[in-house]
Amino acid sequence: MREIVKISKALADETRIRMLKLLLERDICACEMQEIFPLSISQLSRNLNMLMEAGFLKRWREGKCMIYIADRDNGNRYCRTLLDLLADSYNTTGIILKDRKKLRQVMANKLRIC
Repeated sequence: MREIVKISKALADETRIRMLKLLLERDICACEMQEIFPLSISQLSRNLNMLMEAGFLKRWREGKCMIYIADRDNGNRYCRTLLDLLADSYNTTGIILKDRKKLRQVMANKLRIC
């Protein structure tokens, strides 16, 4: 039951859902994520940690950068199912299209300088 509660809390915020949508497409470091979502580093960290604790993400370190990506291979069937659902949803929503555009701009600028 606690697993479902963690997952529900993680998905109860639009920003975290938007983050997940981008992380389903590619790996993104924390500094790049901060360029896309105008949050303080503590807010960004809290959001990413909630998604991690719920089982939606995996992360690794590259030098000073912490890299995140959606974990579709997670052993948690609820997370896998919800990630699959999310991957197929909201693809033409205005805010998601704007987030993708920002991601492309960030990647073009090669901001991964953590």
